[in-house]
Amino acid sequence: KLAVFVGGEPLVRPDLAALLSLAARAGLGAGVVTSGRALAYPQVRARLLAAAVRYVRVALHGPDAATHDALAGVDGAFDQAFSGLSALAAEASPSMRLEVACTVVARNQGALVALADRVAELPRHASIGLRFVAPLAGLEDDELPSPEAATSVVAALDRLAARAPELSGGWEGFAPCMLGARADERDELLRWGARAYGPEAGGAALVREPEGGRAHPFPCQECVHEATCPGAPRALLDAWGEATLRPTRAVRANSFNFEHVEALGALWPTADASCPILTRLRGADPVRDLVLLRDGVATRFHSPTSDFTDAEIRRTKRELEQIYLDVTDTAALVEFNEGVRRAREHASCARCPERASCPGAFEVDPEPPFFREERWLRKEVSRAHGRVLDVGCGEQPYRDEIADGIASGRIQYQGLDPDAAALARFRAAVPASTLRQGSIEELDVAPGSFDYVLVFRSLNHFRDLERAFDVIERALRVQGILYVCDSVVFGMLRTPEQVRFADDHAPVGHEHYRNWSSLQLLEFLERFRFRIDAHRPVNRQTSNQWLLKLMRVEERPSP
Repeated sequence: KLAVFVGGEPLVRPDLAALLSLAARAGLGAGVVTSGRALAYPQVRARLLAAAVRYVRVALHGPDAATHDALAGVDGAFDQAFSGLSALAAEASPSMRLEVACTVVARNQGALVALADRVAELPRHASIGLRFVAPLAGLEDDELPSPEAATSVVAALDRLAARAPELSGGWEGFAPCMLGARADERDELLRWGARAYGPEAGGAALVREPEGGRAHPFPCQECVHEATCPGAPRALLDAWGEATLRPTRAVRANSFNFEHVEALGALWPTADASCPILTRLRGADPVRDLVLLRDGVATRFHSPTSDFTDAEIRRTKRELEQIYLDVTDTAALVEFNEGVRRAREHASCARCPERASCPGAFEVDPEPPFFREERWLRKEVSRAHGRVLDVGCGEQPYRDEIADGIASGRIQYQGLDPDAAALARFRAAVPASTLRQGSIEELDVAPGSFDYVLVFRSLNHFRDLERAFDVIERALRVQGILYVCDSVVFGMLRTPEQVRFADDHAPVGHEHYRNWSSLQLLEFLERFRFRIDAHRPVNRQTSNQWLLKLMRVEERPSP
């Protein structure tokens, strides 16, 4: 752990030696954040070395005096800072971490590659890093960098890696999507007290950002970085606009595993009122561990997933309670409705004052987990009449209702799916159906061609959501009905054998691009001409399936 001294100029404080000594007596390493000018004095460097300071961060605004001094407002500042930094880099032991931090503004964004060249020239005795920092507040509009600044940061990091691969490069404050191939090089050690953002960072140990200085505009919800991104700086968003964000779309997992670790035996009832989980599993991970109580036996599970953050796992497990036990022998889950049972939090856990620090106990709910949602969907499909477009129809579980509608003449049905094999299975089950292979984004139909559009568990497979709903909106007649059903993230309780089988037999060709909730879709649909008729969001009382019934209207509803 580090005690980092910032604010003003710590190197000119007369009590600096006493402060460094105090940090050492408290068992803390010491660090300083400085303009670097005082490092030009040998006695200042000697004081840092004598105190075994582990971290020194020097602010350099450019590669030369012309750039740096103009921004620092002091003639000669660059020569002092760079000469002092060079001397300290040569004198320090490898255990000292030196970082050059450059806040990117309008006047220096064109000089970032040259700054990387200067840092690459530093002596190599200490550990050296270069950080490019996004401005977060306090600048006038003409001082803010342009949207090309992110490209300049990437070019500078590329130059550093080419010239001095043993040095580390990174950035702070930008949205990861702006940094392309360098998106994973965020290092916010000073700002957040760790190299990660969010709960995994252990809390904001030394926050240096203004309250509300970040934002997650709507385009972020289509980005693979969404869960771990701290947000784009509001100052840059206000100046550049949302269009400068570059959401990174990629295939995503829609579930994660809690894997069987150990049988704990019969924990309940206990002789006293103490909690056996807190007694037996003190120190267990409260987010990634889970205890399942079944037939009087307790079993500990653990989730090693790297696809989801602790915050996402916590929400799935504690807030939404979307945890399911795999009851199949193979984890093939051909019939998902029959292959799982819901695991619900033990009633005593919800009232426990130590709930947040405990893995928690879950019990198996014997009721079919999707009964209510499935009943509603079957009823709605049975009520449809007229021209029906079924988007992603391949594994449609309501084939009987569709076949009855076709046979009675109640519906004129057209199914659409990119999977030829799935369409063949559907055609074999419902020979009278009209089926088309392709994606919704590519569908070309006349305006108002359909009375109903069904989007059942296919929304999260749409590659281009904007294009898909342009097509759907055009295809539906005014007062036509759109049904959308899909799932949020869920957790699976499995044995290691089931996990291996599921990994080895994962479906191919069914890419999953998002894990949206119904609320996220409704926010997105504000730009289209739909009105809500029915809405069943996911919560602790429902399954992980959410349901929406929308009507196509003439004009976009007013907010």
